[in-house]
Amino acid sequence: MTDRVEAVCFDLDDTLYDYERYARAGLNAAADRLASLTGRRYHEALRRIYFDEGVTDGTFDVCLDRYDVRERHDLGDDVVGELVAAYHGAETPLEPYPETEAVLSALDGRFALGLITDGRGGHAKLRRLGLADRFDEVLVTPTVGRSKRERAVFDHVLFRLSTPPEAAVYVGDDPRIDFRVPNAMSMTTVRLRRGRYADLEPESDAAAPDHEIASLDELPALLAGRPPMAARQRRADGGDDDG
Repeated sequence: MTDRVEAVCFDLDDTLYDYERYARAGLNAAADRLASLTGRRYHEALRRIYFDEGVTDGTFDVCLDRYDVRERHDLGDDVVGELVAAYHGAETPLEPYPETEAVLSALDGRFALGLITDGRGGHAKLRRLGLADRFDEVLVTPTVGRSKRERAVFDHVLFRLSTPPEAAVYVGDDPRIDFRVPNAMSMTTVRLRRGRYADLEPESDAAAPDHEIASLDELPALLAGRPPMAARQRRADGGDDDG
């Protein structure tokens, strides 16, 4: 790992803002659309299924089936697609984490800044967050049929930033998908332990970040300090991992 950092790349959802706000706005927009089709309100039902029951995939199917919405209102199979579109098409403004803008400002000019997200509607999210102009390169992987499980997405962004992997940092929150590929590329990885996956542990050392922070405002100091041995290497050597 080089001592020089030239670029810092970020995930988006739960890394730069609280995804729960996006989900609440999206569910409200979807419920509004469903109300326009049925004349009935399913707002509370959708929130209960998503947040209380933890059904974050297939939320609309569960709601439609549980309350016999299709049969009662003679809705076609395309209704789920309409609700998904409404969910991601919500225009309610979003707020970054309180420290996000200050951290990006502190890094701007010192490093090239990139963003790589697997989240649908990434460009619209950035506009709603007021962050659309903060990055030198943005890749919303669903728009190119890729995901962060593929090295090609990181290669593309680093090429656009004119930065070798060894001089790049990736900051994310989800140990299931955020760190395995950049680790294999010898990027430095930083986990923000916050949001939906804060309590989730990596399934292996290969998926574990080099460093962990509890808040984004810890990132500038971490970059300035540049510890000489990454957490992953310390684990391999049998030393202590202080995160």
